Amino acid sequence: MVHPVLQSPPRPYTTARIYLHWISALVILWATLSGFGVTLLPVNHPVRQWVESVNPQLTSLFIPLFAWRLWLYLTTSSEPAAGTRDLQKSIARLAHILIYLSVSGVLLTGVMMMNHPVLLLGIMPLPQLLHSLPALAEVQQLHHLLCTLLAALVALHLAAVLQHQLRGRSVLRRML
Repeated sequence: MVHPVLQSPPRPYTTARIYLHWISALVILWATLSGFGVTLLPVNHPVRQWVESVNPQLTSLFIPLFAWRLWLYLTTSSEPAAGTRDLQKSIARLAHILIYLSVSGVLLTGVMMMNHPVLLLGIMPLPQLLHSLPALAEVQQLHHLLCTLLAALVALHLAAVLQHQLRGRSVLRRML
């Protein structure tokens, strides 16, 4: 039995939550940067066509991981805010909720806006769900709006992390 004094302090995040955070960060950053980036290229450009082929597959594979991450977030009790940082903790919690909602919306509209079936990893067909051109156009518009919102929230998230790091309060240490 480990003596209570020798025990390390409890980690605020489980190993699963840490790994899922970094996987999410990589997928979200890649999909955001590549998705917005290829809009600068002509529709028939090979790089644009490759990204528009890979991103639906990558994000489709990401959906169960994100669902697991969301479930862990919702079922893990967070400690109640106490002290002078109540407002900061409330703002951080709201920002994280908005990020989770935005990612959920981006993934949902991304699946719905596929205008042709996609063969996931060359083995599993993902069907086109909407066939009405006006409905597809509306979902694509909503998807792009949610992607823009998510990009802004990610930028704010990164700015907050940087601000905390510069003030000597390492939030990255909890996530490494």
